[in-house]
Amino acid sequence: MRSKAGIASSPSASGGEIEGLVELLSPELDEIATTLADTVHEHLTELDEDMRPWTEQVARANLGVIVTMMREGDDPASVEPPPEAVGYAREYAVRGLELSLMQRAYRTGQGVLGGIVLERLRTASDDADLLANGMAYFNAWIFAYVEAIERRLSNVYVAEQARWVDSGAAVRAAEVRALLADPGAVDPLAVSLRLGYELDRFHLGFVVWSEAEDERPGDAGALFARMERVAGAVARSLGSEAPLTVAEGRHLACWAGRRSAPDVSRLRLPRTGARGLSVAAGTPADGPWGFALSHREALSARRAAQMRDDADGVVVTYPDLALEALLTEDAEAGRRFVARELGPLGAADDPTVRLASTLAVFLEEGSSFVRAGRRLGIHANTVAYRVRRAEVLLGRPVTERQLELRVALRLGWLAG
Repeated sequence: MRSKAGIASSPSASGGEIEGLVELLSPELDEIATTLADTVHEHLTELDEDMRPWTEQVARANLGVIVTMMREGDDPASVEPPPEAVGYAREYAVRGLELSLMQRAYRTGQGVLGGIVLERLRTASDDADLLANGMAYFNAWIFAYVEAIERRLSNVYVAEQARWVDSGAAVRAAEVRALLADPGAVDPLAVSLRLGYELDRFHLGFVVWSEAEDERPGDAGALFARMERVAGAVARSLGSEAPLTVAEGRHLACWAGRRSAPDVSRLRLPRTGARGLSVAAGTPADGPWGFALSHREALSARRAAQMRDDADGVVVTYPDLALEALLTEDAEAGRRFVARELGPLGAADDPTVRLASTLAVFLEEGSSFVRAGRRLGIHANTVAYRVRRAEVLLGRPVTERQLELRVALRLGWLAG
C-alpha cells in the first residue's frame, strides 16, 4: 500500500499487514455494518428507530469506500461521500436533528471499527511491533477519512437545512410536531388556519409506508409523491376531503378529518398505484387531543405489523392490533412472556406450529372440537389429538391459565 502525506506508517504496517487486513475484513462488511448501526442507535438515543436501516446502509457504503481506498492506496482526505451518506446528511437536516449528532454517529462508528480492526490484527499476528504499527497506521488513516467526510457532509447538511427551512413543508412539519408534543398548548383556530386543516372535528390518523430495501435516505421524492396519492385515495375511501400529510423519515404521517367519526372498516388502499405500500390507522378521535392520540395509535399499529412481519400491501388498524401493540411496547418482555407461557409449544418447526395453530382455533371456538374441526377443515378427532399433543408440550391442561395461553398463542410470532 502506498503511503500518503499526513498518514503515519512504517513499511511493515503499510505493506502486507494492512493489505492483509483489508482482505480479511472484506467478506465481513455486512456484519460489521450491522454492528456499527446497532451501536450508533444504542448510544445515540435521539435517533428514531426507523432510521436504523438507513444507518446500516450508510455504514455499509462507507465501509465499501474505505476498503476500496485502502486497497488502492488512495489518500483518505480525497474521499467523496457515497450517495447513501449524502442522503443521510440531508435526512438529519429534514428531521431537525443537530449536525453535531451526525458527527457523533460517525465518531461512534469510527471507535467501533477501530476495536474490530484491533481484534483482527491480534488474531492475525502476535508480533507486538506489527500490531502497534498496524493500529497506528489504521487510526491515522481512518481519522483522516472521517474528518474529510464530515467536512463534506457538513456542507450538504447546511445547504439542505437552509432549503428545508424555506419550504412550506418545513412550516407544516413544525406545526404538526408542536401539536403532537402538547395538544393542550396550541390555539386550535390559529393552528387550523396555518395548516389549512381544521382541528375542531374528528380525526383518523394513519401512516403510509414502504419496506422497500432499496429505499435510501434523502432520496425519496418519487416515493413520497406516490404515498401522497395513496393517502388521498385512503381519505376518500373514508368519505373525507384531502388529508393533512407530513413526511416523517420512512413513512408519511396522515390525518383524515370529518364532522362525524369515520367508519374505519371502509378504509381501503387504491387498486392502482399502491404496490409495495402499506397503511396503518388509529381510531377516530376528536379535537387536538384526538389528532395526537389517533396518530400515536397508527404508529403503534404499524410497529406491531412490522414486528409481525406482515407482507407489503397490508391495511391494519389499531383496534385489530391493540393487544399486540400494548404487549410489544417492550418487545423483549413480550418474547419472555410468550416463551414462559408456551414453552416447547412456541417452537418454530412446522409440526409444532400446526399444533399451536389448532389449539388457538380450538380456544377461539369455545373449546369445541367440532366447531374447530369445521373451521380448519379437518375431523374433530384430529383436533382432539392435536390439542392433547399441545397439552403435553405445555405441561398442563389447556384449561389452566387460559387467558394467558390465548394471548401467548396470538403473540406466538414473537417467539421467532
